[in-house]
Amino acid sequence: MTQAARPNLSWILNELLDILHARHALVLSADGLTVASSDGVDRNLADRIAATVSGLQSLSRSAGEFVTEDNTVWQQTMVQYQDGYLFVIAAGSGSHLVVSAGSEVDIEAISYRMAKTVERLGDPLSVAPREPSPQG
Repeated sequence: MTQAARPNLSWILNELLDILHARHALVLSADGLTVASSDGVDRNLADRIAATVSGLQSLSRSAGEFVTEDNTVWQQTMVQYQDGYLFVIAAGSGSHLVVSAGSEVDIEAISYRMAKTVERLGDPLSVAPREPSPQG
C-alpha cells in the first residue's frame, strides 16, 4: 500500500488516548519511519520517536535468547520512566504501535487496548518494506 493510499489512522490512535493518563500514540514502520500519529504529536517528535523505537525494538528482539533457549518472537517492550511509560507492540507486518502514558496509567488496560486495536485493524497497520531507490 502506498503512502498516498494509506487510510488516515489518527482517529484510532486518538481512541487509545481515552485511557486515563495516556498521552500520545504512533504507528511506526519497523525501519523507523512515522506512519501515523495521534493528535498533538508534531512531525519532529514523531520522527525522533520512530528512530528511537526502531533501535529499541531491535534490541528487545535480539534479547529473546535470554528469555528462552527456543526461538521466540518479540511481542512487546515497555520502558518505565520516572514520569511515565513507553509501550511498543507489533502492529502488523513491518510496523509497531507505540503509546506513551503517565506514571498513573493502568498498565494492563493500556496493553490490552493496544492489543485489541492491532487485532481490530490488522492490515491497515501493516507497512511494506521500502524499495531501494535507483541511486541505491
